[in-house]
Amino acid sequence: MAEKQSTGVQTQLKDQFVTAIVVTHDGVTWLNEVVASLSSQKHKIDQIIAVDNGSIDDSVKLLNKAGIEVIKKSRRTGFGAAVAAAVAKLPPLDDSGNKQEWLWILHDDCAPDRHALGKLLEAVISRPQVGIAGPKILGWYDRKHILEAGISITENGTRWTGLEEREHDQGQHDEVKTVLAVSTAGMLVKRSLFEELGGFDPSLELFRDDIDLGWRANIAGHSVICVGEAILYHAEAAASERRSVDVKDAILHRPLLLDRRNAALVLLANSSWWILPWVAIQLLFTSIGRAILYLLAKLPGYAADEIAAIGLLIFKPADLIKSRRYRKSSRVLTARVIKPFIPNRSIQIRTILGRISSSLSNLFRSSKQEISLASPRSYSDIGVVDESFDELDFPVKQSFSKIRSLLKQPFLFSVMLQIVINHKVHRVQIKNTQAWCNVYSVATGLKERFSDQVEINLRITLEFIEPQLI
Repeated sequence: MAEKQSTGVQTQLKDQFVTAIVVTHDGVTWLNEVVASLSSQKHKIDQIIAVDNGSIDDSVKLLNKAGIEVIKKSRRTGFGAAVAAAVAKLPPLDDSGNKQEWLWILHDDCAPDRHALGKLLEAVISRPQVGIAGPKILGWYDRKHILEAGISITENGTRWTGLEEREHDQGQHDEVKTVLAVSTAGMLVKRSLFEELGGFDPSLELFRDDIDLGWRANIAGHSVICVGEAILYHAEAAASERRSVDVKDAILHRPLLLDRRNAALVLLANSSWWILPWVAIQLLFTSIGRAILYLLAKLPGYAADEIAAIGLLIFKPADLIKSRRYRKSSRVLTARVIKPFIPNRSIQIRTILGRISSSLSNLFRSSKQEISLASPRSYSDIGVVDESFDELDFPVKQSFSKIRSLLKQPFLFSVMLQIVINHKVHRVQIKNTQAWCNVYSVATGLKERFSDQVEINLRITLEFIEPQLI
């Protein structure tokens, strides 16, 4: 029986036609490994199309050498528009039913494991109602760190993964589960569904377009799944500001501003009309609260991003109106089908408290221990070399991990330094001017060496010492 089922799956796999669409934008740092990972897939990709959004590095040159067709677009082209350009190049859909066409959407900084496509196809073949599937996403540099296993959005617009802070992969998310959405990094979507939904919303040029497409797919009566056994490694270059964000809506090239603006747009465009006032009020007060926290943390740029994100939608409502109209034609079910995927407040509070507790417990963790958690990048993960390939083992040098850990916590180090200096001053009662000069020079040198955070505490110390030099 098992052999018959396996034979049936293999037969169905042959009827799946997959077009991989890779969108590039100054991604040559990661692109070499991405191309290698695509060529090493156990289930061969039928065709690969790359869309380059005005890269000024060697991305196009690398793709041409790999024999991949490249569509060149302007630097300000959005992610969704780039994917649409690739789909427009494809021949018309085959209505005969002999082949099921899929679009495998990839970033230039994500490398799928060599079994990823096969696992995704096996999952969707046995689930005809599924329109979108995505892999479990791990970190590019720390390949045990789980970034996403399906995504959602909270009522205040926060991107929600449901994972613990820096949760490590131990097989706990290897099942196939139904989710609201999956990332565009490795998203496998039926071409018929993609065209039925009109592709990605043009108002969401970058960030949150994945959640929006998953939301609309659910409303249209299709399921979205995350396949835990399909693995992809993602550098998250744009979100982590490792490269510039140059799309048209990215004012001042600020990713946080664009992300917050798009998060609000997704909620306002997809929510039922009767709860729109409540959603708008909640988004406004959440933005104000975040802005205040950023100001207290002396990050005025991020505070401005929070306020500007909501301001853009208030003073430019055309995008919101257009987006709501954009969804009417494909809406089959009510927005209530989304409710099970939205995390409730109690879960959010528990997660936040857990992260705070984890941060406090890890405060004095040595840097050596943190580095050891991140396994080195292995090309055997994507099938470029055999798993038996022996990588060089470098001897670990012993170090004063406790002292190094303290030195890497400048705030705590400065406080302790201040306490020690004050204690010595009161105990010994130094009255020698030369001695005070020595203490003053040491504190001044530390002030110039460390960050602004440490500067505050050293400034207090210097203010105490300076009167003694008069």
